[in-house]
Amino acid sequence: MLIHGINHIVLKVRDLEASDRFYREILNLRLVGQRPGMRFYSAGAHHHDLALMQVGTGAAVPASRETGLAHFCLNVVDEAALVELYRKCLDAGIAVSDGVDHRVMRAFYILDPDGHVVELGVDMPVEHWGSDPNPYSVDKPYPLDVASQTEKKKNAQRRSD
Repeated sequence: MLIHGINHIVLKVRDLEASDRFYREILNLRLVGQRPGMRFYSAGAHHHDLALMQVGTGAAVPASRETGLAHFCLNVVDEAALVELYRKCLDAGIAVSDGVDHRVMRAFYILDPDGHVVELGVDMPVEHWGSDPNPYSVDKPYPLDVASQTEKKKNAQRRSD
């Protein structure tokens, strides 16, 4: 195969400063470069994974029925980190979707300041996919609030040991 992955994503944003705060402070991406009207971010393993391009406050928001990007997904380290991000988003007043188990990954969705849909997800081992030859055929709920409580109990247990 000639293509082996996605290199980076560039998003058009109305307010570069608000989007910068969101991607750095909420999602912990590292600012690695900038030029007038653009910022570049890395999750750590690549020169940059995301770039933001300022288009101005008057830019139109695409209608949901137009072609274009539906969402993009950022990989999260593990389920504990997924729960931590879920809580962090809630604490920051960001609307979050319910958790979803896509079988191949567990995730939830948020909107960035410009309304881009961002999926935050953790890949699941093949054993979790089940015997269905098409693991993409159905999604199940993944109760992140329950996972959050479970993680808190595990952390409390570790501290008491």
